[in-house]
Amino acid sequence: MRAVEEAGLSGEEQTAPPGIWPTFSDPRFITFLRCWAERRRGLMQPRSSIDPATIKSCLPHVWLIQHRRQEGDFICTLAGEKVNEAWGQSVIGKPLTTFMPSDYAESCVSQYREIMQRPALLVSRRRINPLKRSEKAAERLVAPLSDDEGRPYGVFGMTLYYFDPVTQARDVVDVTGETLFYNCADLPNGLPG
Repeated sequence: MRAVEEAGLSGEEQTAPPGIWPTFSDPRFITFLRCWAERRRGLMQPRSSIDPATIKSCLPHVWLIQHRRQEGDFICTLAGEKVNEAWGQSVIGKPLTTFMPSDYAESCVSQYREIMQRPALLVSRRRINPLKRSEKAAERLVAPLSDDEGRPYGVFGMTLYYFDPVTQARDVVDVTGETLFYNCADLPNGLPG
């Protein structure tokens, strides 16, 4: 449970007020969010509607986690180069529990289930330590995905990791420790940003 507490995932999640879009300082998050919002059908975006060309600047930072209902687990089916770099390995094709500490993976699975069930966006700004080597900070946006019939498919996310990839420096940008859910039913009409 220590990794979960260090990651700030111990029950600090809150729900944003209705009628607002998340805000970000990095324009890549707005690009990602607008693309998701433009392509959603109902409250979720179909997995088949993801167009990499529309989020080109985001691609090194995106990841996709599929919920495998039969097996009851979550598997990474897409990970940009910065995501793989942050985890110290390619995470494509791997269940979360094979590359994350088990308590952190359990917390992520719980959040992903909630994102799909509500459905909701999740915005998180955290200090994290994915490799137990060096401190990192991360800002992430996670959005629900559906299959073509509208059933929950998994989650599509973008994470910006703040650390020096060469030296694994401990100096990180100041990132707050908040996690906010934005219920998709309460998002404003129109597009963000």
